[in-house]
Amino acid sequence: MRIAVTSPGAIPVFKAVAKGMEVVEAPMVQLVENPLDVAAVAEALERCDAAVFATGRAAYRLADEAKGAGLYEKIRGLVARMKVATVEGEKGAVMVRNAFGVRPAVVATVEELRLEGCRCAAVFHYGTRDEELLARVGCSYVEFFPYRALPGGRESVAKILSSDAAVFTSALAVQYFAEVGGPQAVRELANKLVVAGGPGVSRALAQLGVPHVVAPSGRLGPLAQYVVNLARERAEGSSDRRPVA
Repeated sequence: MRIAVTSPGAIPVFKAVAKGMEVVEAPMVQLVENPLDVAAVAEALERCDAAVFATGRAAYRLADEAKGAGLYEKIRGLVARMKVATVEGEKGAVMVRNAFGVRPAVVATVEELRLEGCRCAAVFHYGTRDEELLARVGCSYVEFFPYRALPGGRESVAKILSSDAAVFTSALAVQYFAEVGGPQAVRELANKLVVAGGPGVSRALAQLGVPHVVAPSGRLGPLAQYVVNLARERAEGSSDRRPVA
């Protein structure tokens, strides 16, 4: 059984769980650094009472840029007084703590995010504007983009189509797969075991008409275990989980 995973950060988790299976990295999203106005970030943090990091890497990037601008101590102090959230689970929480010395009070997936009592949030995206994340913030927000996203290459499409199962962890990865691979690749994908790492990913696959199953959790550990169990059930012909279209 060969499993293609579109998130490079998920590969170690999948390999640890998928004993006896081949796990291949098939990144459909490439991230490059975006200019970040650190003074504007500091001004926003002074006005807001919450900070939301889509990933820990966004926190690292802000910390590095703040150090270069001589504003790290100021920003670290502002972050320390706020309600801090990450939607990358425990991995993101550790990275935010490493970046600013503050463990996020809210550690969640996008679908689980709740910011009780928030008046204004500084939101640090990861590559692209996440509409679902913004909808979950629940208060006014200021957006920053430490990275910008570019489509992955055709080699990633080929890895996905040469695998028995494909795991998409973001709606953007689905979008870029369709853009890079074209209609024929989408038709071939429909013949694979396709797993969506959350409701947003499921909607993107449904828009393409690709049958898939939705993992009950977007957290990497449970997601990997779910995919491995499902792949084994399919291989044994014992799975009764019907895909959604």
